[in-house]
Amino acid sequence: MPQSSALPAPTRRQGASVNLAEPRAARTHESLTTALFDLLRRHDLTEISISELCRTAGVHRTTFYGHYADIYAFASDSFARMLDELAEVAELDAADYESEGSEAPDVEAITAAYTGSISAILVHILEHRSAYRMMFGTRVDAGFRRDLHQRLLRHAALAVSNWRRLGLAQDLDGPTAAAFIAGGSVGVFEEWAMSDDTDVAARTADIVGTADAWVASRALAHDSVLTPGPVLAHDTMVG
Repeated sequence: MPQSSALPAPTRRQGASVNLAEPRAARTHESLTTALFDLLRRHDLTEISISELCRTAGVHRTTFYGHYADIYAFASDSFARMLDELAEVAELDAADYESEGSEAPDVEAITAAYTGSISAILVHILEHRSAYRMMFGTRVDAGFRRDLHQRLLRHAALAVSNWRRLGLAQDLDGPTAAAFIAGGSVGVFEEWAMSDDTDVAARTADIVGTADAWVASRALAHDSVLTPGPVLAHDTMVG
């Protein structure tokens, strides 16, 4: 497996400070992100300077340094935001669908949406694998892993909410399930980035299958807790 060179430590920590609710800041961030991914098609992340990035984006360096410490902090923010967008699946709200005169999605539709989202993320990581290997593999804290986990935690909580609206996972503890899903997702995406696998369809099926297996094993564990084993049942009757 090819290995990326270690990242130099940033001089200061200042990632993810852009308020994208402000139109000007949003346009600047979009220009910088577009420029970054364009440059990554021809260069390794370690080869891209702030000057080259800003020149390609048409953004002044002072503006860049007003939000980010260095290229790695910006890349961390951009990659996490990109995966955040790809992971987006709308929340189910029956009232919204009733007002629009359309039927709310069923289990199959929601499952297809999540499967498509996973596939899109894997494709994106594959296209920029060397950069993601840096983000996952470096010991420098550019905030990527923490930011990604927090973003995926929000999506996982929304997934649990959607399941419940469809009558599923009613006995599931929301925060526990969301933390489990988010942490596992970060691990899965890291493993994909670090691997040499290119079969997106097979990996997507594996991820979805793992989720199904987790739900099934959880049901078995739940039943085993509710149903005492032979020894426990005997002791209870004797007592």
